[in-house]
Amino acid sequence: MRNRNNKIYGVIALLLVAAQLLAVIGSWLVAAAMPQAAMRSLLSAEGIRWFCGHIDDNLAQPLLVWLILGAIAWGTVDRSRVVGALRNLKQLDYRQRFALRLVAAEAVGVTVVLLLLTAVPHAILLGVTGHLFPSSFSQGFIPTVCFCLTLFAVTYGMMSGTLRGTGGVFNALTAGFVQWRFVWPLYILSVQLWFSLKFILLL
Repeated sequence: MRNRNNKIYGVIALLLVAAQLLAVIGSWLVAAAMPQAAMRSLLSAEGIRWFCGHIDDNLAQPLLVWLILGAIAWGTVDRSRVVGALRNLKQLDYRQRFALRLVAAEAVGVTVVLLLLTAVPHAILLGVTGHLFPSSFSQGFIPTVCFCLTLFAVTYGMMSGTLRGTGGVFNALTAGFVQWRFVWPLYILSVQLWFSLKFILLL
């Protein structure tokens, strides 16, 4: 299964590279054949300067932050085995049951805090219109979810013994980057292609 998935990801990456090359060559051909067209060439002096000078700006998107936080949360939840514990509530030992109770208490506490910050009149995380969308809460929703999942997983793992010491916690926090290793090259290729098309089409 892993080899099959790697082949699929490899094909997707190859298609993205081919699309990027097509965008480079196509923009040059169109700009040369139709100078009056509302397009820019990636092989022009302006295009080369843009391509080399904006790679970091193109990649530094909120989506990248969400992916990083998502990978941390995913790996921590997986290594802590909290999902398996929730599925087998009748076959847990004392430490596992205690860990789940502590996670439940944390979840209740987080929920209460979020309600106080969003549900009461003039709550500080509401937008200027008094609504949740758009607001500071909506802008930070995905990071908040990822942080909470990570917190719950670390708590369960340390209390149940599935994450042993700071080393075990750190390994869990970084495990998602390996599990999501296919995401990072695909993100780089797809984002750069997207912004290349925006540059070419003056968007």
